[in-house]
Amino acid sequence: MKKIVSIFLYLFITFAFAQTNPSWTPNKPIRFIIPQVAGGGADAIGRTIAQALSEKIGQPVIVDNRPGTNGGVGAEFLIRSPADGHHLLLVYTSLMAINPAVYEKISYDSLKDLKPLGSICAVPLVMIASSKVPANNLNELIASLKANSASVFGASSGNGSFSHMMIELINRKAGVNMTHIPFKGEGPAVQHVLSGQDSIIYVGTPAIILSQVQSGKLKSLGVTTANRMSQIPNIPTLAESGMPDFNESFWYGLAASSGTPKHILDAYNDVVAELSRSESLQTNLSKMGCDAMPMNANDFTEKVRNDINKYSAIAKAVKMKVD
Repeated sequence: MKKIVSIFLYLFITFAFAQTNPSWTPNKPIRFIIPQVAGGGADAIGRTIAQALSEKIGQPVIVDNRPGTNGGVGAEFLIRSPADGHHLLLVYTSLMAINPAVYEKISYDSLKDLKPLGSICAVPLVMIASSKVPANNLNELIASLKANSASVFGASSGNGSFSHMMIELINRKAGVNMTHIPFKGEGPAVQHVLSGQDSIIYVGTPAIILSQVQSGKLKSLGVTTANRMSQIPNIPTLAESGMPDFNESFWYGLAASSGTPKHILDAYNDVVAELSRSESLQTNLSKMGCDAMPMNANDFTEKVRNDINKYSAIAKAVKMKVD
């Protein structure tokens, strides 16, 4: 009888420890969902993070590209996958904070269906201008728009995109009414600015912009983050140029399915926190224009919530909706 009681007590304690022990580790390859096409900027950043994650946890991390609906297809795939810690999702600003603000119908809830594990990095944005724009800095741009709202147009990579949101945010902060013109992707928008056909600006990621700015082929009016970019230190920030509270970037992080057990989430929270502070990872990401943005799960979740509220208010004010 004593032996039976002892065995029962041992099993109970073991079970209780397993439920509370945060030192879970994956025991098979991780499927890492990148909800964008292979070969793009998000894919390059995601694969760099995946490699660092694999080295950290000692398991293969298999990239699975699931593009569509601005990240929504990848989010749906994660939600349908087993919530066992062996499926993770690369998340970013559009997927987590802008989609909920602009899509009429959305198949996932950023904070109910997904569990943010922490942020890794953020990409500053650069405002570029065609040769026809009658301004060489933000103050001159605002003055031109206030004198004639049709003097400069604002390009974006598509309705409801992050670049569209930046145009409307500038309008709101500067009290101007710059007309938005959507293009089918960042490449076409940048090419149109380069062509010099129109008086037009674009606020986008530096990956396909930096070389033209550095060579002088593109005029740059400012950087969207609080600090200047090391790659183009002569370009002032928008905050320096008349919008003191302007601090916007396109951030990246990791998420799991919300049904994932707590002890697994706790383990990943620690792993992602260490990754975000990894000097080697951040050095590799900096080559793609990224700045370190380490945030733990709680702080990252709060940032997502705040960004949803911020972008939803802008979208509502200008009736920005995507079918």
